[in-house]
Amino acid sequence: MILELLLPTIAYLVAVLLLYLVYNYWRNYTHWSKSGLPYIPFPRDSVFYPVHKVDTIKRFYDELAPHPVGGFYKMSRPYLMIRDPEIIRKILIKDFPYFVNHGMQIFPDLDPVNQHVFNIDDERWKGVRQKMAPIFTPQKLKMMWPLMLECRDALGKYLDQLIETRDQIEIREVMSKFALDVIGTCGFGLECDAIQNEDSELRRVVSGGTATQDSNRPAVRSFLRSTGLPLIRLLRLKRIPETVDDFFLGLVRGAADAPAHETANRTDIVQHLVNAQRQEQQALQSQNKAEPLMTESIVASQAFVLFVAGFDTTSGTLGYCLYELSLHPEIMEKCRNEVKSVLEKNGGTISYDCLKDMTYLQCVIDETLRKYAILGWLDRLCGEDYKIETPSLSYTIKRGTRCLIPAHALHRDPKYFPDPERFDPDRFNEENKHKIVPGTYLPFGDGPRICMGMRFAHMEMKTALAFLITRYDFEPTERTTVPLKFYRKSWLSMPESGIWLRLKRRPAA
Repeated sequence: MILELLLPTIAYLVAVLLLYLVYNYWRNYTHWSKSGLPYIPFPRDSVFYPVHKVDTIKRFYDELAPHPVGGFYKMSRPYLMIRDPEIIRKILIKDFPYFVNHGMQIFPDLDPVNQHVFNIDDERWKGVRQKMAPIFTPQKLKMMWPLMLECRDALGKYLDQLIETRDQIEIREVMSKFALDVIGTCGFGLECDAIQNEDSELRRVVSGGTATQDSNRPAVRSFLRSTGLPLIRLLRLKRIPETVDDFFLGLVRGAADAPAHETANRTDIVQHLVNAQRQEQQALQSQNKAEPLMTESIVASQAFVLFVAGFDTTSGTLGYCLYELSLHPEIMEKCRNEVKSVLEKNGGTISYDCLKDMTYLQCVIDETLRKYAILGWLDRLCGEDYKIETPSLSYTIKRGTRCLIPAHALHRDPKYFPDPERFDPDRFNEENKHKIVPGTYLPFGDGPRICMGMRFAHMEMKTALAFLITRYDFEPTERTTVPLKFYRKSWLSMPESGIWLRLKRRPAA
């Protein structure tokens, strides 16, 4: 009886919802046809992604050539692809105030640790970034150096054990364990032993899922998020598992509640964030203000994004770098000789200061980041109407337009990087790096929203690579995929079948 009474209401609500969806699709999918710009007329691969997103975006990029900008659709949203390097530079740097935000849709009540510097907007972003900037100065990084060496030594012990029993190793998995150990030690002040200990707390966080695995969610959830429907809240569609929320909130509480004498000598990133939180609280009390910026969830969010950035992106780049070195032994030997030369000048030991002298190794890292940009695109939301002028186009980007900068496609464009599939570190040496067109090389982004952890990532990668290539030989095996394909269900550029290599311990020098 009750169901019969409710049926007309339910039918009415369903009809209204369907009408809204039809209208929303009609409105969005006629957007570019009215603009006068070249565009990809149907979402096609951008709905279910039969290949990785960066491959789809690269195809759109190629189809829109030679136009400086063009439209496409991502689910139900129209996006403007920016192909011209000069316009890219203006958006990211010169005219940044028009494009401050990424346009991310976040719901703090659903995902409390999703309020990090990548997602938050305007003044909140500016304030949090100012609090975080001192963490990554050379002086602070140097303080973390001894902790990183401990992680490096633990990696060596682990690999020595593996090569005794295994003919080949999935090297990206090993680099993931190393990156976890680094972020747990240097980032969170934990003695986590993430390399050896399968039950370490951080390993459990990863196995529980993070935002890096978010693209594996059902297409219907992607659609609901792209339309911005209130159903997101109603259906409690979280991006981040509750166990991850609990871990990072608990991490911050533990650091905040610890007695001062226990934290006085801590040099980890979370402790720096908690110290900034305390300083802000003291300043607010002296000024009789009650609106803190660095709340517990905001601090936990920054710890979370450091975890995501320090885990997947760094470990992925290390894996790709060792893969390319295994395929190019002459490049690996050149790196090895440089590292040995630098160490000899430093009394046979490595130090934080001598990393800067490993210039060819830096070129190898830069070329790896070109060929395998872990995050293959940049998003920007136009905050105010913005006019672009080129010899072939005069167009006003309207406020609210979502812009996409296709980093991976630019990195693989032969116009900017000749023979782009070839691994050539010399592109970045002193003689050649001036040839790189500004706005075409964007592994960490650019401008005020460039990745804050870039220096930390370079320190970690150089430390690991200098150690690994002087201690081991790396060779491809029958399981090594050439060329690599990206796993389509990850929104990061990760290898589909892993990276299998053979390791051999080198004789002691």
